[in-house]
Amino acid sequence: MITDEAFRQAVKAAIAEHKKDRNIAFTWEGQTYWIKRRLSNGRNQFAKSSVNVQFYTEIARSSIAHTLTGLSPEIVYLDADCMVTRAAGENINHWMRRRDVSEEEKLEILIRTGQALGELHQAGMTHGRPTLRDFLYEDGRVTLLDWENMPRWDNKKKRMTMDYLLLLLSLFREPYSEIDYIKALEKGYTGANGGETRKWARAFLKKHALIGHLAKALDVFHMKDVEAFSRLYRYLAD
Repeated sequence: MITDEAFRQAVKAAIAEHKKDRNIAFTWEGQTYWIKRRLSNGRNQFAKSSVNVQFYTEIARSSIAHTLTGLSPEIVYLDADCMVTRAAGENINHWMRRRDVSEEEKLEILIRTGQALGELHQAGMTHGRPTLRDFLYEDGRVTLLDWENMPRWDNKKKRMTMDYLLLLLSLFREPYSEIDYIKALEKGYTGANGGETRKWARAFLKKHALIGHLAKALDVFHMKDVEAFSRLYRYLAD
C-alpha cells in the first residue's frame, strides 16, 4: 500500500476534478493509476445495498485473485470510498482493433487472454462475468478487472462453464471474431486448464438447445447479442 500523504492528496484532487465519474485515471510521479469509487455502475439500482456490496466484493475478490494468481492488479491505496490500482495497459478490444498490431501479435494476445482465465480457474477461482473489455494487456502480461460480481452458483463446474461461455460470447460479439481468433482464445484456456470446461460448455448449450435454435431463427433480424449467441451455439453445439 502507498501511504504517502502526497499520494492521498493526489487521489482526492483527481476525485474532486471528476466528481461524477466512477473510474478515474490520474498520474503521480510518472506512473498512471486508476481510481475506482464506491459509486453505482448504473446497474442493479433497485437493490439499495448493491453499491456497497459491489465495492466491498470487488476489494475482497480482487485481493484474493492477486494473491493466488497475480492476474488482478494490486490495490495500492484504499479508503472507505475508493480503491486505487496501477494502470496495466489497454483492454483486449483496443489491441485487436489496432491496424499496427500484426496478426501474429493479435493471436498471441488472445492466447494469453484465454490462458489467464484458465489460470484463474486452475487456482480455484472464477470471475463471474468475463468479457474482453475486462482483460488488459501490456508487454505480454494480462490483467483481469471488474471483480464486483458475486458467484451466482455454489457449483464450481457451473461457474467455470459460464465464465468460459461468456468470454467466448464477448468475442463473438465483435466484428473481428474470425475463427482463428476463437481458436486462439480456446487454445490459451485449454493449455492452462485442460479441455474439460469446453466439454461442459458444449453440454450446457446442447441441454438448452431450444434457446440456440431460437437464436438461429432470429438471425435475420441482425440483433447483435442474439447473433453473437447464435454464432456461439453453432460453433460449440451444432
